[in-house]
Amino acid sequence: MIIRSLLVVSALFILSACKEDGPIATSQTSDGGHAYTLITIPDHDYVSIQIAWGTNWAYRSDTNKAAPFIGTELILAGGAEGYPAGEVAELFADLDSEGMIYNAVNDHVIGELTFLPKHIAETLKIANAHLRAPTLDPVWFDRISTGLAQNMAEAQSQPTHAGFDAARWAIFREQPIRNALSLDDPETFVSVTPEDIAAWHRETFTSTPEATVIAGDVAPAVAGAALDTLLSGLPAASRQPSHAAEPDFSPRRILLHLPEAEVSTLTFIAPMPETRHGGEMEDLILSHALGGDDQSALFRAIRTELRASYGFSAGTANYTREHRFLFMTGEVETSKLAQAENVVREAYARFIKEGPQGPIGDRKAAFAQHFEEMPDYVVDQAAAELQSALDGFSEGRSLELATELSVVTEESITRRLRAEYPAPDAMLVVAVAPDAAVLPSACVITSPHEAADCP
Repeated sequence: MIIRSLLVVSALFILSACKEDGPIATSQTSDGGHAYTLITIPDHDYVSIQIAWGTNWAYRSDTNKAAPFIGTELILAGGAEGYPAGEVAELFADLDSEGMIYNAVNDHVIGELTFLPKHIAETLKIANAHLRAPTLDPVWFDRISTGLAQNMAEAQSQPTHAGFDAARWAIFREQPIRNALSLDDPETFVSVTPEDIAAWHRETFTSTPEATVIAGDVAPAVAGAALDTLLSGLPAASRQPSHAAEPDFSPRRILLHLPEAEVSTLTFIAPMPETRHGGEMEDLILSHALGGDDQSALFRAIRTELRASYGFSAGTANYTREHRFLFMTGEVETSKLAQAENVVREAYARFIKEGPQGPIGDRKAAFAQHFEEMPDYVVDQAAAELQSALDGFSEGRSLELATELSVVTEESITRRLRAEYPAPDAMLVVAVAPDAAVLPSACVITSPHEAADCP
């Protein structure tokens, strides 16, 4: 491939700057017209290519919701043009390369490929064949689909999982996205076919991904050529994904009565702003202070006020990229379930009013160390950059996370709590218990799907 002399000179200047100044990020376009972010990390042994393809498979009524979960495993395990089924893992291991495909909050399918520069040609050849012309071997299809079905059935029998299923029924009801999140429709695994996987593959893996990041000690000319090779032969996108979902987070109190449950669980859920709006650093600190360890506000409240031996955790998660939520959850003694609900609400109300206790510098320390060390792990750096790109941030944001964290103050924490965190009485509460009477005035159900009808 002929490279313009100007590009070569530019690449040399970029690499020279990197050697002196550390990692940098630049916006690049390959000769094949593929845009990507390049994070040049001097002297790193590995290169990681990470690609996000947009998808709305989970949002549509005409798709089998198990297909993406089976497909992400089957594409690599099920063989490809020139490669027998089950061989890719051994081939990658021999090359000291790694490849994986996974679903990201129903809006994207992400592919990761990490390798030593000396093995770039063979690694790309293997990966391209599996993206472009997977065999989708029927034996492996049966093995993977059966295994996933069994895993989901086992999970759905657990009280905690059943509680989260009930919450999704309450929030999304019969919308297709709910079964994509829960996979609890009994027909989902029964009806899935290899043709479903093939259809999902055809529309997902295109030559026009939504975002791409390449990280490592690699020149733009080499990185661009690698991306062109990886995407070679893939079709143009046949549809523009739309992500229509209408969650209902209105506060309700629901008790899922499972007589066979050996433990009771209590969960609070409420919506939070999307990460593209910022505030992630404040949220990291706040969720850890609220329910991240045995020194957190909720843990101490449960231990102190209920004299309990169990704890209570908190955090943020996503149903989809646009629908993020705060959760507080834990196991509780059945006879103290109603009391635990009050204790958690009161502890959360105090937290909203008073904020985290102790020096803010101490709360930043663990996160700061992680961000400072991120360039040492090329996969983590590329993944953080890819997520930032999908949120619409400019290139190189993943290199500035430590700086973002450093400017967090007690005042910004307070503003975040007051402006964006849900009120204590604005939460959906879902409990799971073997006693139907332990949460007075709750909507009592006996199966998760009944939560859709709770007022």
